[in-house]
Amino acid sequence: MEVARRVARNAFYNTLTLIFGSFSGLLLSIILARVLKPEYFGIYSLAMVLGNIAIAFSNLGIDNAMIRYISYYSGKNDLPSLRAHFRYFLRIKAIISVVISTILLIFSKDLAKFFNDERLSIPIALAGLLVLFSSLSNSVNSFFRGLQRFDYSFFRQIVFEIGRWVFVIPLALFFLANGAILGISLAHISSLIFMFYLLLKHREYVFGYLGRISAKVNAYMGFMAIASITGIIYMYVDSIMIGYLIDVTSVGYYRAAYTLVFAIIGILNMAGVLLPVFTQLNDRDINNAVKRLAKYTSVIAFPFAIILAFLSDKIIYVIYGINYVQASSPLAILSFVLIPASFNYLLTIFNAREMPQYSVYITIVSMILNIMLNYVLILRLGISGAALATLISRIFAITLGAVFLKRLDVHFPTRMLSKPALCSILMFLLLITLPKPNALLLGIVEVLIAMVFYFVLIFAVKGVTIDDIRYILRAIGFS
Repeated sequence: MEVARRVARNAFYNTLTLIFGSFSGLLLSIILARVLKPEYFGIYSLAMVLGNIAIAFSNLGIDNAMIRYISYYSGKNDLPSLRAHFRYFLRIKAIISVVISTILLIFSKDLAKFFNDERLSIPIALAGLLVLFSSLSNSVNSFFRGLQRFDYSFFRQIVFEIGRWVFVIPLALFFLANGAILGISLAHISSLIFMFYLLLKHREYVFGYLGRISAKVNAYMGFMAIASITGIIYMYVDSIMIGYLIDVTSVGYYRAAYTLVFAIIGILNMAGVLLPVFTQLNDRDINNAVKRLAKYTSVIAFPFAIILAFLSDKIIYVIYGINYVQASSPLAILSFVLIPASFNYLLTIFNAREMPQYSVYITIVSMILNIMLNYVLILRLGISGAALATLISRIFAITLGAVFLKRLDVHFPTRMLSKPALCSILMFLLLITLPKPNALLLGIVEVLIAMVFYFVLIFAVKGVTIDDIRYILRAIGFS
């Protein structure tokens, strides 16, 4: 129960962070999409995609290694080794971030020419500033996550979101995509200042006698670097290929749908919470945790995916307006990415066991599959093809992860998925028999009816029981 309480406490702050960040970011993206229109929103989105890829190259697995080793030495109360590893990781991160940021600034015009749109030049150059400040802020945040201080991550997110609202919209109104990216860079500067302030409050973790660096650190970082880079390319390759194979405006349509789905995925994601906890668990405890997590996440993911797909056209119209109607089809497809994405925590088990090579293999193979599918499907189906490629490759990645986990004697309980899947299908059949909603409000009423129907079914087939409710309440601390 102590493990459950620790997970619940961390999950509480992590969920607050994700909800606050996701909803704030989503609302900001919606306003930006309306302010910039599809053309300039596409320029902004593509520049941000390139910036995020650059951040992955500046990370090189350092943040995940930070969480893993800080958590490990914190659990052993080995403060000298904890200090040594933190300073080692931060020093490497600072050097790499400066180099990557400079490269992006220098080659911004060349990248703009690659996409046949010179308007991308300044946004890409400004994304170079974003890389530097975001990378350093992320590293300090990873340090506190390794200490399981998820409350600090929440406060950092508040500072960042305030910065985004203060800077991004006003600058975007005057300078369009250029102003939006500059505003985000300024918000990252604010969060970086806040994180260094927290470090000064806990100077005992930074200053003092240093222990030795683990002999396995560089090998671990090497695998995590490959996983980090391939993972971020895997995440954004669809937008890059749309920009290259179609045009920048189509990137705007696709990113509008993508942002909605992955804001929800961010809220459901438990990987960040579970890595430091899994690091300190034995195989038996991990199996028990995976069994319960599979049960609870599937109960949520299946019906949410169907509902989001069912209302996709209404959601796009209400949120983005008539200018973004072409985003409806990719949204309907991407909605089902919620299901495999809700099990992303499975891949953190490999990292927790110092076996990141499995994560690397899975990510590389999935990325290659994604690129191949994107090339074929984008040419045939446009942005809907990119959405379908993302869905197929995500399902493949989680399936492959579950297969590899058996080698660690960790078994993913696939039978746990059958009841939520069946109840969700029956819920969908109810939705399509109801009158087709001609307005979002009517659609919401029908969805509420369907959700009540779903939860009655899930309790009836014992997909969720009273004991499950009691367990969750005890873990949170309400009983």
